Amino acid sequence: MRATGGSVLLLGVGGLGCAAALALTASGVQRLGLVDSDQVALSNLHRQILYRMSDLGQNKVERAAHHLRALAPELQVELFRERPTESRDIAELASGYDLLIDGTDNFRSRFAANEAAVHYRLPLVHGAAIGQRGQVCLVPPGGRPCLRCLFADPPPQEVSCRSEGVFGPLVGEVGWLMAMEAVKWLRGMGEVLIGRLLTIDLESARRRVVPWSVNPSCPVCPQVTGSSTGVN
Repeated sequence: MRATGGSVLLLGVGGLGCAAALALTASGVQRLGLVDSDQVALSNLHRQILYRMSDLGQNKVERAAHHLRALAPELQVELFRERPTESRDIAELASGYDLLIDGTDNFRSRFAANEAAVHYRLPLVHGAAIGQRGQVCLVPPGGRPCLRCLFADPPPQEVSCRSEGVFGPLVGEVGWLMAMEAVKWLRGMGEVLIGRLLTIDLESARRRVVPWSVNPSCPVCPQVTGSSTGVN
């Protein structure tokens, strides 16, 4: 298989980000930006597969870059020791990249990444994993549809890996699927998950693809693209 090429900015180098970064590096992505302000913690090693015991207490992006360069010395890695939560800041970091991947773990960051994809016309791969369930989709530049067409508001009580737990194999699968969507977009191959949410349930060993279209009441899409009732 020929190298993918292209450039990807990865928000978050936790469980999803580690798996996605490994897959993207192995697929031949030319340039990879890593965005994270956290340090490697022992409690996360079961799902953050880039890191080792020797990395504990060190900055995630630095250790991730070290391990990725060992796998692919020609990879161009850019490090951002930040935690952006505003769409403008995310778009500024993503300037010059071909695609944005959201590996964050909270709705504020996810919605900010979605707004950056819509307002600044960036392709965005979204993924999430909690417990034994995960999901993946791709928001095209400018939306239509975007993540807020599917989730108008965050849940009343947001859960997290810390509160609910998460299975390492699930995080790995979702992260690799996120990378696959990015590769498909960059290479113009296959059918990407636009207007379709892939859900994974490890407890029942089931996958489903849930279609959705532009929501005329979406708080994000109509501001940029105008009202619509279908997927473009």
